[in-house]
Amino acid sequence: MAQTRKFKFFGETKIPYFINRLLFPNERIAVALKAFRDVAVITDKRFLIINQQYLSGKSVEYVTFLYKNIINYSISTPGILVDFDVDVVANFINGDVVHMEFSKGNNIEQYIFLIYDLISAALDNHPFHAGVFNPNLSIQENNEQFFE
Repeated sequence: MAQTRKFKFFGETKIPYFINRLLFPNERIAVALKAFRDVAVITDKRFLIINQQYLSGKSVEYVTFLYKNIINYSISTPGILVDFDVDVVANFINGDVVHMEFSKGNNIEQYIFLIYDLISAALDNHPFHAGVFNPNLSIQENNEQFFE
């Protein structure tokens, strides 16, 4: 069943080391972002959403959205007087929609262009823009910087 998932991010965060078990072989983390109770791990292959459920937060849902399944996506930048947030909306082949909102500040330009580059590289099968990943780091070294 198709769902719309909406997340509002406040900035970067560290993630628990056990998330390493959920990564695909050779998958690189680009950034981990914090929502109110949720975390999004943005990698070179997908959005991995760690969704804390219910009041206790003890029930956790792990949701994966692969870039290769995106039909279309949009990025809107902040306005001057009215809308101060940045939105990234991705529509997936199964009908799911992921709507990520970034509050003005907190390096939003960095996040939206990073996400744009990751998605477009996956869809168009081209190399990542210089600076997305440090070429001097192995995949393991790259990912280690995101863990608690």
